Amino acid sequence: MIALLAAALGATIALMSTLLAEVFRIRRARAVVLDQVRYESYLGFVLAIQRAQDLLRTVPADSRDRAADVAAVMRASGLYDARERLLVTGSAEMVLASEAAFRCLLELRDAVAQGTPLIWPDYRPAGDAVAKIVWALRQVARREFQGVPLDLDQIAAVPTADIRDRRSTPILRADDSGSPSPPGP
Repeated sequence: MIALLAAALGATIALMSTLLAEVFRIRRARAVVLDQVRYESYLGFVLAIQRAQDLLRTVPADSRDRAADVAAVMRASGLYDARERLLVTGSAEMVLASEAAFRCLLELRDAVAQGTPLIWPDYRPAGDAVAKIVWALRQVARREFQGVPLDLDQIAAVPTADIRDRRSTPILRADDSGSPSPPGP
């Protein structure tokens, strides 16, 4: 009788261990899939914000139906779809950061729809506000994927050749003599 109880208890423990291991495996697999979905959602949203901002610049200043043109470029940017994806899949912190960026862009959208030209004196601060809030959004995404937040001042300090220097510097091309040749037409 004791042997039977011991065998039943052993079988129960083995079954529970197997089921528990399966639960952990399923959770890990779901976490991997969710991370991938979130990554694509976050990146898609940031790219849609950038696309929307770029497309707003293409709205003709002399458009007869500026509001309709603005609505069309906003739809074409994919921003609304990307926002919905992020609202469903994003972490709470990411959703809050993305909503701040979204609303900042909506202010810009509304100004353009009302006929304010993109060269108006207040556009630069509005554009800077969008850039600043999108930068914050990127940092939230980096933290969520265990990336180290980036320092914008360090990135800005990376030395790059001035465009005038790049245009005057010969492009190194190997010709028959092996010496650099000036850029071609």
